[in-house]
Amino acid sequence: MEITFIILIVILIIFLYLYIKNIKTKKKTSYKTKEDIINSYEKEVLIFNSKKLSKEDKSKFIKKIHKDLHNNIFFDDNETKTIIAHLISL
Repeated sequence: MEITFIILIVILIIFLYLYIKNIKTKKKTSYKTKEDIINSYEKEVLIFNSKKLSKEDKSKFIKKIHKDLHNNIFFDDNETKTIIAHLISL
């Protein structure tokens, strides 16, 4: 009787450890990849274009995106220019 109780407790502890470990590994990482950032800007531009605002508003919006990309350490100047050219063409 004592042995089965000890075995049951050990199995329960192992199960809880594995369960907690599994929960911790399923959390999504907080960092974004370059592709995620570019895709989010593409979605924003498409939504902005659907609103049919003036060219001046679009220019301000693109300048804001350019500033954000320029301040982002993951993008250099050439990549920023390429991305902005792509976003303007949308």
